[in-house]
Amino acid sequence: MRADIRSEFLLNSHIHYLNHGSFGACPRPVFEEYQRWQLVLEQNPMNYFTRELKGLFSKDAQGPLELARQSLADVVNVDSKGMIFTPNVTVALNAIAHSIQLKKNDEVLTTDHEYGTILETWKRKCGQNNAILKQVHISLPVSSQQDFVEMFWKNVTSRTRVILMSHITSATALKLPVKEICHRARKAGIITVIDGAHAVGQLQLNLSELEADFYTSNCHKWLLTPKGTAFLYVHKDQRDQFEPFVISWAEINKPSFSLRHEMWGTRDMAGYLSIPAALSFREKHDWDGRAREARAILHDYRDRFAQAFKTPEICDTSWLAQMGSVLLPENTDALGLWQYLWDNYQIEAMITKWDNKPILRLGFNAYNKTTELDQLLDVTQIYLQQN
Repeated sequence: MRADIRSEFLLNSHIHYLNHGSFGACPRPVFEEYQRWQLVLEQNPMNYFTRELKGLFSKDAQGPLELARQSLADVVNVDSKGMIFTPNVTVALNAIAHSIQLKKNDEVLTTDHEYGTILETWKRKCGQNNAILKQVHISLPVSSQQDFVEMFWKNVTSRTRVILMSHITSATALKLPVKEICHRARKAGIITVIDGAHAVGQLQLNLSELEADFYTSNCHKWLLTPKGTAFLYVHKDQRDQFEPFVISWAEINKPSFSLRHEMWGTRDMAGYLSIPAALSFREKHDWDGRAREARAILHDYRDRFAQAFKTPEICDTSWLAQMGSVLLPENTDALGLWQYLWDNYQIEAMITKWDNKPILRLGFNAYNKTTELDQLLDVTQIYLQQN
């Protein structure tokens, strides 16, 4: 039996945190490293930016920022020269939309399971260029992943310029077969943009093998880093034409591809500098092993919840990682349930909607206990019976 890990986190002891997918929790030693770097900055800002970080004005000097970049690049198996630190996936995907040039009647192909704000970003991009955002409806329950690939690919046309797809969808928590899509798209000369917001730390990523043109993920969800810590990886074929989202002195200094896109003037880099501490924490506590156990528990409880609600399972477990979504009865007041869980039981759980269907998204991390899922199931059933 593994030792209880909850005490290593800063979460309030009275809450039941079952929504790691929205905002992850940061372990105490990682947060302390984050604060240490913030103190270093405030003790001598000039020294921090011009000497301590190094690399900001030199193509050769390797300081802690580059070491953090390399440590993360090793985890996801890519060339660190193409990795850019961003505050979150939303910023990264806006930067990609800003840079890609669309022409009239070009198509951006995606699914109707994508995150709402990202769809809005690309709707605006397409509208500004008289291009077309084309959403493929993926009905529930899904069948096999190969069926998904074939059905999605039937919507590719000669006008398809970009494929935008989540690696793990937000509301429905489906792990999509992005590798096959990216490989087909590369052969067809179509740009692939993968929203991996939930992926790093939850999946074993091999981005070199995936070969997406753009891949972005939040480290502050499942990798256990402080908030505002994410990355964007740009394939070598896209780097020359990828334009900075923010123009800074890096346009003059041009220290490196990564820094050209990271230097936004005065910016606190402490979250990124704490990535090695997060990786060390995970290794020390056998986080991969703990995650495997958590995933098995999550899959079992996903089935139990669906049976209790008498709703169909939206997928088999091959589609799931460490989150799983359950359809609630059709007349469920999603907002009311969310508020009820917090007000009465201090349970943080994700209640959302997809295609106007109310959904409970389950998340289970190594600091959680099965008794928390038992309580969630019990009190949700009480709410449904009373409402």
